[in-house]
Amino acid sequence: MVQMVKMMINFAPGVFINNVKSPILNYIAPFWKEIKMIVRLFFHDEFLPQSDFLRFLAKYACDQNLAERKLCADFIFAVCGFDREQFDYTLLPVILSHDPAGSSSKTAEHYLQGTQSGKFRKYDYGRVKNLLIYNSPEPPDYNLANITIPIALFYATGDWLIDTVDVKRLYRILPNVVDIYEVPLPKFNHVDFVWTKDAPKLVYERVLKLINAENPNNITLV
Repeated sequence: MVQMVKMMINFAPGVFINNVKSPILNYIAPFWKEIKMIVRLFFHDEFLPQSDFLRFLAKYACDQNLAERKLCADFIFAVCGFDREQFDYTLLPVILSHDPAGSSSKTAEHYLQGTQSGKFRKYDYGRVKNLLIYNSPEPPDYNLANITIPIALFYATGDWLIDTVDVKRLYRILPNVVDIYEVPLPKFNHVDFVWTKDAPKLVYERVLKLINAENPNNITLV
């Protein structure tokens, strides 16, 4: 299958995540067992599913005037990083109609495990079950040195979910990084790669140059 992939382009790669700055995630982590129980009982192990409440919020609480939109957007910023200048507030009702879209509680827990362990590894079931599944008390790490396809890493200093330290750690391990690019905007955050007003100029032009290059290993980017 790897022969079918010419290049991988990563926006804010969530591999090593132990330097997360988001106060929301750092607050949730210590209470995860209680949150997981609630998610299991009331949401069938689906974490942050799209719901009638969110659709109501998008229509009536976040789309009446600019002040309401800014208040609702601040909840997103509290997770991903604050970049009010680049955010298009007219998109907020559309965003809230689709995001969050739900995830399994196991996926959410696996993410939180990464913030605590500082490792990119398989799901940690606990010592006893790990021994049964992995034949080891600790889950095994994914061997990133085996990834030989060309890879481009895009990151931003205003991202509260993916820290620059963690991205550079990933860069040092991957054997075939053809481009590592810091978006030249200090407040550029985790979701700006998709929603920001100037994403075409700040990010997508460089992406297209990478895609159109005949040989990604010899590309020159300025």
